[in-house]
Amino acid sequence: MTKTVFNLKMLAPLAAAILTVNAGAQEVPGHGLDKQDQKKQGELMETIVVTAQAANARSDIQRQRASNKVVAVQTSEAIGELPDANVTEALQRMAGVFISRDQGEGRFVGVRGIDPNLNAATINGMSLPAPETDSRAVALDVIPADLLASLEVFKTLTPDMSADSIGGAIEIKSINALDYDGQTYKVSIENGYSELQGENSPKFAGTYTTKFDLNGRTLGVAVAASHQERNFGSENIETDGVWEEFTALDGSEGITAAEIEQRDYTVTRERTGLAANFDLEVGEGQQVYLHSLYSDFSDDEQRQRNSYKLDEENDDPSSVSANSAIWSDAALEKELKDRYEAQEILSLVAGGAHDMDTWGVEYALGYSYAEESEPHRRDTTFVQEGLELGYTRAGKIPQMFAADASAMDAASYALDELVIEDNYTDDEEVSLRIDFRRDIEVVGNPSELKLGLHERRREKTGDLNATIYDGFGGDYTLADFAASGIDYGLGALGPSVSKSAINAFINANLASFEIDETDTALDSARDYVMSEDISAVYVMNDIDFGRTNLVYGVRYEATDFSGQGFRVAEAGEAIPGAVEIAEDVYVSEVEYTNDYSKLFPSVNVKFDYSDNIVLRAAYTESLSRPSFGALNPSPAEVEYDEGELKVEAGNPLLDPYEARNFDASFEYYADALGMFSLGAFYKQIDNFVVTADVSSTADYSLYVGSLTVDEAEIFQPMNGDEATLSGAELAWTRGFENGLLLRANATLTDSEADLGLGADAERSSKVALPSQADLVANFIVGYERDALSLRLSTAYKGERLLEVDLEDAAFDLYEDTHMQVDLSAKYRFENGVQLFFSAVNLTDEPFYANRRGYNGQYEEYGPAYVLGVTYSTF
Repeated sequence: MTKTVFNLKMLAPLAAAILTVNAGAQEVPGHGLDKQDQKKQGELMETIVVTAQAANARSDIQRQRASNKVVAVQTSEAIGELPDANVTEALQRMAGVFISRDQGEGRFVGVRGIDPNLNAATINGMSLPAPETDSRAVALDVIPADLLASLEVFKTLTPDMSADSIGGAIEIKSINALDYDGQTYKVSIENGYSELQGENSPKFAGTYTTKFDLNGRTLGVAVAASHQERNFGSENIETDGVWEEFTALDGSEGITAAEIEQRDYTVTRERTGLAANFDLEVGEGQQVYLHSLYSDFSDDEQRQRNSYKLDEENDDPSSVSANSAIWSDAALEKELKDRYEAQEILSLVAGGAHDMDTWGVEYALGYSYAEESEPHRRDTTFVQEGLELGYTRAGKIPQMFAADASAMDAASYALDELVIEDNYTDDEEVSLRIDFRRDIEVVGNPSELKLGLHERRREKTGDLNATIYDGFGGDYTLADFAASGIDYGLGALGPSVSKSAINAFINANLASFEIDETDTALDSARDYVMSEDISAVYVMNDIDFGRTNLVYGVRYEATDFSGQGFRVAEAGEAIPGAVEIAEDVYVSEVEYTNDYSKLFPSVNVKFDYSDNIVLRAAYTESLSRPSFGALNPSPAEVEYDEGELKVEAGNPLLDPYEARNFDASFEYYADALGMFSLGAFYKQIDNFVVTADVSSTADYSLYVGSLTVDEAEIFQPMNGDEATLSGAELAWTRGFENGLLLRANATLTDSEADLGLGADAERSSKVALPSQADLVANFIVGYERDALSLRLSTAYKGERLLEVDLEDAAFDLYEDTHMQVDLSAKYRFENGVQLFFSAVNLTDEPFYANRRGYNGQYEEYGPAYVLGVTYSTF
């Protein structure tokens, strides 16, 4: 593949604009300010120019030290020093935090190496809904970093916090005008460049705050807006299914896969974020507020795919070796996925806080809504059969080959199938919290008694529709809709599908196409409604014994879960209680309920051993509810073809994870800028959830009635017995007088989980905790001198288990290690203008998942670059 070398000429127009803006700003320094304000601004700018990185690091450290919990903190100013475009990527720099990526972008956040679904995320104290169909974890990349005041990751809990967190609790605070002096504003413009795709990506952002005096009351108004259009893509090769041991037709033996896919993605993502916060000080210690956040995210994706259906006609290869395989009578499919996905999140929180001498009360009413729509998605497939296909190299990037010259001939591929989907997901939550506080003395020591109640009412719905067409009124081939060559660096992709040509054909002839009633019925019976009501009460006491702070208490949470969906089966005879919606396709409504409650005691102790040393210890109990995809009562996929069954289904009767957590830490704070901490943690987890191929134990009749099944793949989440996770966490910060700043952190974890398979199982019942990374680390080198600021950042995530094969541990799916290097550079002018440049993924780090060294998925993204300018009055 020929890659485009990054060239600053690509960004020349933006660079010229930056210089023009700065020249203009130089001419009118302090425009709009009186002389006193100009003087203050100059003093502030002088301070920022010299000490910005160090001051931001010091602020983060001070907030961490003052907390009565184990916490990592990052302020908006510190976030601005790094090349991070959204909340997810900003969080990855914090101790113990890693991110899961989609198309190379950070989307989901994990803490202490634990699955992102096992964390809680709140914004301004209220939970965020998840627009994705299957996720409980919120993809925080929809929230631009420009809207933030701070990020906090709590690793121990107190009773006034939701118990729904085993990894950590992430608190996102948006901007508040009362935190600023007078009127402020900040605007920025930037352009990004993707080296892999050779595309530009513009972004605009602005923040404005002001205060109003309302007859002695102060009203703070903060508004922020951000919009980004990112054009990029990736190249991928992955295995659909598993690698297995085969005996070939010629008697040779080896490990091979029956289906391998080459994929090329072109993506346009747009993010628009809006925040408007109103905070009113009605008196001393009296405040009411209304905070709002709106986020709009869209993903326009075109995927060209080659599917090597190696076992199309023969169950075994013609020949196989340790590194190659040849299959006869195989099929090669060429497919275009044309998909536009839009997500919206709205969060509204109204509340107040009132101090009344020894009493205090805080209250908040929240409404959150998220939706995901995928309208008119089109998957068009062309196929050529009877080919001799295979690969000449296995491993990380299988080298695919086709012995027949017709594999490169567009006219040899027949139009086979068109799938049109319209999918919609809604997630709505109403929440209420009331907290009362009373100052009391305990054995002569000041303390705060706190109690409260929290209510959450959540409903997630899915309306999923698919229509499958297999007749088109003529013998059309790929040659009728062929696109020009695709630049694909992982092999020979061959002819591809033109988006414009195939869409014009579909739009003109759709009414005459023939519908495959059976497959349409199987793919459309996926609607669901899931409701989750959580009620909680708590009581806690926070006592100061001089150098020792003790926080203890208990929280009670009751959960009522219900799920309604459909059971769908393709059967040769009627199924009792089911309705036949197409020939041999039967559907019945299903409903599940699961109610549970639990007490969650906790103790947090902080001891100031000296002016420089802080010791902490904590015992907490918590839970994590399974993801909505795992709980979904309607199967995501049921496919039956000539004795072969493939199913992906949820399990609405899953129990929640339950954890007992132990933490201890030593923290040293230097008199100058510096900090070192060493912590240890241990977690005992019951009912952990793992996705597994359960075909060896599943009841096939649920999906095919009495039809014969010769081969099955049934993936379903299941509860394991118990798991343990232990680890150590290190963090170090050191600032030097010459402007050098070093920050490093690492979290090492080790886990063991019991699948509960029994003594007769074919494999060991012991595995690592699913989705747990054994090492998460960051290293940041910063340098600041006068107006210049530089940051070189490295983020590392260790190997983690993604999927379990219940028959053979050798074919468990693991995500490989990932280490990404990013660079950020800024130059601040004294008039408030700042020029910045960042380079992301400098080492072109791919995503790689494998089964015993055999490809599961390999994807490349390439480096990306950003050049921009910011003007700020603060």
